[in-house]
Amino acid sequence: MSSTVDTRSDEEDRMYASEKEDNFRWVAKWVATTSMRVLSKEDRVDERVDDAVSALAEFAEIAHGSMDPAWILNPQNRKILGRKDFPLADYKALGLRKDGELRENIILVDSFKGNIGNLQGYTALRMSQTATRLRGSRSTSRIIKPQLILAFSGTSNLIHGIYNLMTVPVQYQPVSNTESHHDWRVHDGFQRVYQSIREPAIRALYLAIKKMEEAHNGDWDLVITGHSLGTAVASLFLLDLMRSEDALDEPGTSSAADAEMPILPSSTKVTIAKFGPPRVVNPGLVVEYHKQVQQFRRRRGDDALIDWAIIGHMDGVPAVPPMKFGYAHLCRKPFYLYHGKLYRIQEGEHEHSLFTVDDVSSPPLHPKGGHNYYGARDMERLQRRMKALMVDVMAEGTNSYQGQPAQLGASWNSATSSRGVGGASNIRAPGSQQNDPLWVRAYLEREKEEECAWATRPPETGRSHWGLLRSILPIMRFS
Repeated sequence: MSSTVDTRSDEEDRMYASEKEDNFRWVAKWVATTSMRVLSKEDRVDERVDDAVSALAEFAEIAHGSMDPAWILNPQNRKILGRKDFPLADYKALGLRKDGELRENIILVDSFKGNIGNLQGYTALRMSQTATRLRGSRSTSRIIKPQLILAFSGTSNLIHGIYNLMTVPVQYQPVSNTESHHDWRVHDGFQRVYQSIREPAIRALYLAIKKMEEAHNGDWDLVITGHSLGTAVASLFLLDLMRSEDALDEPGTSSAADAEMPILPSSTKVTIAKFGPPRVVNPGLVVEYHKQVQQFRRRRGDDALIDWAIIGHMDGVPAVPPMKFGYAHLCRKPFYLYHGKLYRIQEGEHEHSLFTVDDVSSPPLHPKGGHNYYGARDMERLQRRMKALMVDVMAEGTNSYQGQPAQLGASWNSATSSRGVGGASNIRAPGSQQNDPLWVRAYLEREKEEECAWATRPPETGRSHWGLLRSILPIMRFS
C-alpha cells in the first residue's frame, strides 16, 4: 500500500516481464491485513542496520536449492561472478571491490540436504566482514567480529510446496534433551521439513564451529538465515538451540554432553535474519520463544540475540497461514521493506503485513513489491542467471560436477588448472579476460542476446489468457 505513483522504467518493465516465479502479490491482496499506522521517514532503519540486513540477504539467496553455494563461494568463481554484468556484480558481501579483489573473505565449510525434497542448507565462515560506514561520515570502515553463517533454502520444488500446504497445527517436537508442552503447536509441514534437515544441520554447525576455532583465535558470532520456507526452518532451529542451552540449567542435566545441539561459546552472539517469513507456530509457542530469548540474553547479555524479520511490500507469504488458523508471528518488531528501504514496525503491529508508507524522498525501487525482491534485489534474476550459467559450466566438460554439485568448486579448479584455465580458444567476448573459462564467453554472449531481444521486442498487445492463468496457478510455491 502506498501513496507513491507506480511509474516504471524500461528496466523495471523488463524485470517484471521476466518474472516466472510467483511473488504472491495476489495473496497479499486477498489475505493480508493493513496496519492503520502510516510509516514515514522517521521510521527508517539506521543505514548500518540496513546494510547489514542487505548483506545477510545475499547469504540467504545463494542457499536456494537451484544454486550451488560451494561453487558460488569458491574464490576464483566469485572473482568472475562479481564483475560488471555478471550475477554478483552489485552484491556488497559476495562481490568485488573497485580494484577487482574480493570484498570479503568467505569460506564455505559444508553444504547439506534434508530428506524432504532435498531442502538445501550450508555453513560458511565470513572472516573479514566489514561494516559499511554511514554516508557523510569518515571514509573508514569498522571491522567487526567474524560470523559463522548457517543458511537454509526456501521452497525450490513441488515437494516443498506440498509441505507448505500442511497447515494443521501439531504438537511441537523439540530436540531430545528438552521437553514439549501440550499447548505448543507448530505448522505440520514446516516441522516435518525441519526435522528432515535438523540432524544434517547440527552436524554441519558442529563442523563449522570447529573450523572457525581453527581459523580464528578470538570471538565470533553466529548468523542463522533463510528466505520463505527457510525462515521457518531457521526459526525452529534457533528455538531448539536456545532451549537446549537453557536445559543445562535444569536439575538433572549434568553437562553440555547431554545436549544434542552444540553449546556456543559464552562470547558468541546470535542473529537470525528472516526474509519473507510465514507464520510458523501458535501463540503459546511464541510465548515460549520469547521466554527463551530473555533467558538467552540474561546469560549472555542484552545484545546476545538479534531477531530480524523482514516483511516485503506486497509479499503475501508473511500473511499465511492466517491468524484464524491458530498461528502468530515470532518476531514482535519486524522491518518493512518498501521500495528498497527498511522501516521499523512498532510492537503491536507485527501481525500486519501491509503498510502505507509516506516517504517519497527518493525514486521507488521494485515498486510492485513481492516475495522475490528481498535485499533490495531481484532474487529471481540471480536464480535464472545462475541456472543458465551452470548449463555452460557443465557443457564445458567438468564431468565430476554431475551428481556432486557441492564439489563443483574444487573439481572446477582442478579441471581448469590442468588445462590452463581457458581451453584452447583465445577469442574473448567483450567483458571477458584472458585465461577466463569458456563459460564466461558463453554467459556474456547470452546476456547480449537477451539485451537485443528485449530492445527489439514487439509492442505489448495485452496479457494472454495463459499469462493470466499462470499468475494464479502456482499457489503451492513459496519460492
